[in-house]
Amino acid sequence: MPVKKSSASDVFQRKISDFCDLRLAPLLQPRSFENLKGFMIGLVVFQSRPPLRAGRVDWQEIATLCGMDAEMSPEFKRAAQPGFDAILRWLRAGQGNKAAIPHAAQKGQLQSAGKAGIVARTERRAIAPQRP
Repeated sequence: MPVKKSSASDVFQRKISDFCDLRLAPLLQPRSFENLKGFMIGLVVFQSRPPLRAGRVDWQEIATLCGMDAEMSPEFKRAAQPGFDAILRWLRAGQGNKAAIPHAAQKGQLQSAGKAGIVARTERRAIAPQRP
């Protein structure tokens, strides 16, 4: 009988579940652990980013959403950070497959306007010449 192949989402959900079981279960109370594990798996299922503040994981928001305000120790944050980083990487990789957005380096070079001091560059924005 052929084995049914799992989708990438199913495989990644199992990886996050295993991560939680191995790394986070010893640090949390059972109720908080189940809430956080469900939250992290939900991020994968719904392809959502974890709450971020200034580009970093917003631990206060996660604590509020998972009902674990008292258990946000520095040790827990260090243990959980790789899981949230993995979710963000997985989401970025999935976006690359769905939408083929060309990178700036793949576009043609910018043309100079003919003024001295302006150099053709591969970046999206041309750098203005410095005035004496």
